Amino acid sequence: MDYFFVDPKDVHGQILIIRGDEYKHLSRVLRKKTGDHIVATDGNDNCYEVVIQSFDRAGAECEILDVKQMVNEPKIDVTLAVSLLKNPARLDFLVEKATELGVRTIVPMNCERTIPKHEKHTRLEKIALAAMKQCSRSYLPKISVLTNFDALVTHADEYDLRLIPHEKTEQSQFIGAVLRHHPKAKSILIMIGPEGGFSDEELAEASNNRFIPISLGPRRLRSETAGISAIGWAVGGW
Repeated sequence: MDYFFVDPKDVHGQILIIRGDEYKHLSRVLRKKTGDHIVATDGNDNCYEVVIQSFDRAGAECEILDVKQMVNEPKIDVTLAVSLLKNPARLDFLVEKATELGVRTIVPMNCERTIPKHEKHTRLEKIALAAMKQCSRSYLPKISVLTNFDALVTHADEYDLRLIPHEKTEQSQFIGAVLRHHPKAKSILIMIGPEGGFSDEELAEASNNRFIPISLGPRRLRSETAGISAIGWAVGGW
């Protein structure tokens, strides 16, 4: 069945209303009719099987037939902190793939070697929304405000495991081995640096705040490739 996003404020008892761009896509592009069955998620882990009851200018009113939670969601909570990248399209790509892989939060980050200083926040939110629907998740990843490296590193106590990939890390610290040594971790923060990598000062600061340096293999990876690789191990290697 086709998959749509519904604002949590538009879910009332056994009825939900699909509005805005989602409603336009439902009615004008897919040409759905009353009686059609669709799936809607509120992005907060709730997934609804519904039947369309009526249409008006405001939206499509639907009756809820069934509710499921945590549909297609990983068991572990992964946050990806990633430096803004020189080519914005590469960050767009990473946000899309991180959403598909199951990340719960994405934190755009300014590092010492970050070149751009501003991100297109609304665009990243739209990319995450489209990717969530494409892969039939029930949770819409939160895109945090742009955060400085120092602030993020020194306020990371909420995470069970903090990982920082770096190309100079010994192969004995391969991410798979590190994860196996922390089987009880329920939340992970993964930090991905800019094209020029993290500075020595940043790596030292991360180490002082209990971040574990990890290797993603012998080859030097682009930032977006490193992010995808690390996420894949975190959500799929347990």
